[in-house]
Amino acid sequence: MPLHGDSNLLATYGRHESNLLSSPPKGRKRFSWTKLLTRLFFIFLTLVALFIIFVGFNARSLSSVYSSANQGRLSLELSLEAAKRSDFSQASFLAQEAVLSFEEAQVSLNKVKLGPLRLIPLFDVYRQDIAHLIAAGRILSETLSQGTDYVSSLTDVIGPYSNIKFSELPSEEKQKLLAVIYNADNLMIETEEALGMALLELEAVRSFSWFGDFSGRLEDLKIVLRKSQGTLTEAAPLTRLLPPLFGYPEAADYLLIFQNNDELRPTGGFIGTYGLIRTKDGDFERFETHDIYHLDIPVEDLVEVEPPYEIRRYLVQRWYMRDANWSPDWPTTAEKLLWFYDLENSVHPEPDPVKNFNGVIGVTPELIVDLLKITGPIEADGDIYDQDNFVELLQYRVEVEYARRGESGWDRKSVIGEISRQMKERLFDLPLERWPEMIEVVSDNMLRKNILLYHKDEELQKLIRQQGWSGEIRQEWGDYLFAVDANLAALKTDSVMQKEIVYEIKQSPEGRLIAKTTLNYSHAGGSDWRTSNYRTYSRIFVPEGSRLIASGGYTDGEVGVGRELGKTFFGAFLNVEPGEIGQLYFEYELPAMVAENMKKYQNYRLIVQKQPGRQNTSLKVDLNFLNEIKSYEPAALSIEKIDVGQLNYKGDMRVDRAFLINF
Repeated sequence: MPLHGDSNLLATYGRHESNLLSSPPKGRKRFSWTKLLTRLFFIFLTLVALFIIFVGFNARSLSSVYSSANQGRLSLELSLEAAKRSDFSQASFLAQEAVLSFEEAQVSLNKVKLGPLRLIPLFDVYRQDIAHLIAAGRILSETLSQGTDYVSSLTDVIGPYSNIKFSELPSEEKQKLLAVIYNADNLMIETEEALGMALLELEAVRSFSWFGDFSGRLEDLKIVLRKSQGTLTEAAPLTRLLPPLFGYPEAADYLLIFQNNDELRPTGGFIGTYGLIRTKDGDFERFETHDIYHLDIPVEDLVEVEPPYEIRRYLVQRWYMRDANWSPDWPTTAEKLLWFYDLENSVHPEPDPVKNFNGVIGVTPELIVDLLKITGPIEADGDIYDQDNFVELLQYRVEVEYARRGESGWDRKSVIGEISRQMKERLFDLPLERWPEMIEVVSDNMLRKNILLYHKDEELQKLIRQQGWSGEIRQEWGDYLFAVDANLAALKTDSVMQKEIVYEIKQSPEGRLIAKTTLNYSHAGGSDWRTSNYRTYSRIFVPEGSRLIASGGYTDGEVGVGRELGKTFFGAFLNVEPGEIGQLYFEYELPAMVAENMKKYQNYRLIVQKQPGRQNTSLKVDLNFLNEIKSYEPAALSIEKIDVGQLNYKGDMRVDRAFLINF
């Protein structure tokens, strides 16, 4: 029996051991690949079944979505091809066809029912992306339709005259053309907004990135849209500004100011010549230039205006229109020019009948040089002026050569009128297809402040200001620097000066911002009819409330300190002999508000404004802060982060420079 009992015990033990090997320990379930695969298989079958049901129920709608969207795409592409062939009526028709196709695709897509598949995110994302693509196609088609209608209206005006020059267009057609441009204002804005909306729709597409070719085409389209938006942004202001400048819908009178930047003055240069312009319906009813002394000299004993202290000390005792651009703020100077013109013209022995001007236009010789690249050389009084010799040859002609020719000093600048007349005719004789080239040159010169505009119409002046064409002192948040030179009785010496602006800023342990601006001058010329020792009264305009700590380098008088145009300024006189160098520096503490805002918003912004007419000037910026610089703009090779809180910039002053630093 014991053996029997032992036998049962062993059997029981054996079953226990077997259970130990075949069952998971108590409290743990054994992983079963069979069950998992079975479950996945049934899920897959369920999805397949749902997909088949989904396709079955939505077959007609899905087919309609595909066929309509594809038809819309084809019509849109054909419309673009027609537009390239200048067949704008066909392009407009095809664009409208595309709009209808994309609308049908959207209606069909709305009928698609995802049902339980909606619970699977991927399906819903694809549906949303298809909706984004259809919406983008519809918006682009509508925009193309409107655009081709507009171009078609321009063609209706120009078409019969496409082979002749703008100057040869009948006055009625010029008027019609300006009317079309004038009325395009809203269309430009709507088109720019529509492109922005299409771009947003395309950027919302997320699920097609793994379709290599399609994804690449999508990215190319985005680039085209962004570029088109930029073009419209530049063109839209011109369409609003050009008609009034060309005398539409009403005739307009403008005072034209030629500023010679080889003799640099605050808004661009010495005013040696002025012009009187009257435009009407695209024609120049009047375009003439005059030596500024023809206005100033006859009234020398009839008007008495006390000039600013600096002009009185270093130049002349009486103030006339030729020196009126003392304020570096162009709107302020333009008002002063109009005031001087009215004053002097009112007592002039031969007053001009025009008294009320619509605006003032200032230009420097750099604009003429760029326009000569378009018009080609101009011959006047036996000399040929081109882009390489214009400035120096003209200066020699009116300063020296006139006497050798036996001409009177009174008439020495008549050649400027002849060059201006020929240039105006050459530009108006350009084929219409070259007008975009001219517009690009004008836009670039506006950006570089070789053209300054001031208009009495508040809306137009607001537009000019928004585009940065007003030449006014910028009133924006953050730190600010505007270095302004005024050549006082130093002939055309700015043409041989090399200049450098160095701006440094350091933060004290208490958080105060200490700035130092250094103006370096190197005289590379000599003494002759054109150049002499360089005499400049130089001012820097900085944030209002800045406090001067130290200064040096000036060669006469004292440092001038004051407040003007919402800024604090420091100024001093400097004389630099030929072959020598000069240096002015101003060290000052920025207003507490700049440091407080930097601490509050964790960023710092600096604008260095370019003086109109300034040439041959480099800029160095050295910014040193206590806090770590985390990011900065612009991100360019000319900017280098050389320490945790220190940033350096080296560049030029062709345009305004702006810097943003985030801590």
